[in-house]
Amino acid sequence: MSPACFPRAMKNRLSRRGLPGALLLFLAASFVSAQKLRNHFDADAPLGEPAFFDFLVLGAPGEAQWKVVAGHNPPSAPNHVSQIITERPPDSIAVAVRRNSAFRDGVWSLALKRAEGRGGIVFRMTSEKNFDVLLVDLASGDARLAFYRNGHATEMARGTAKLANEWGTLAIRAAGPKISAEWDGKPLLEASDPNPAAGRSGMATAGPGVASFDEFVLDPAEDVKR
Repeated sequence: MSPACFPRAMKNRLSRRGLPGALLLFLAASFVSAQKLRNHFDADAPLGEPAFFDFLVLGAPGEAQWKVVAGHNPPSAPNHVSQIITERPPDSIAVAVRRNSAFRDGVWSLALKRAEGRGGIVFRMTSEKNFDVLLVDLASGDARLAFYRNGHATEMARGTAKLANEWGTLAIRAAGPKISAEWDGKPLLEASDPNPAAGRSGMATAGPGVASFDEFVLDPAEDVKR
């Protein structure tokens, strides 16, 4: 069920309470049945925004602009997605959040291009101040997992991704409190979340530089109720 199909009576009641649009979108997404979603961007028009995503800036304010780009040899040709504003504050996280998906446990995976910048995945996002985020420095391989609670960030784990190829794949697996991540199939880091919650997820980049993304896959665990 898309946000447009969110029950009208419920939407009207929420609107009368003055809830912001981003929260309405989250609540709409939370009514969707968990299903695997693959985003490869090859049906999107070049230079436009990717379809089925909402665009947010978390943490410090900053501009962001997301474009579908025809690239050289992306994991799924011919298109990938880039955040193209190069000068952004270090603590400003630009996020393209996938609509129609909200879950707690499962696997999130994303192809990232080696570059001067940081890129990764926001997941278990219950609001713009409460989410988990794993970002990889796409020049050095430094990877950091942080939990944001009420707008305050706490670093939970660090690792190093071996950037052996032009494109690499980040995968995050979560089951209850246990979180683990891999880079190109090799262990990257592990952490524990004492209060796991179902939420939305998206492609993320923080600070200056251009980050490029492809093959964003959301795969909820079938045996876990949201």
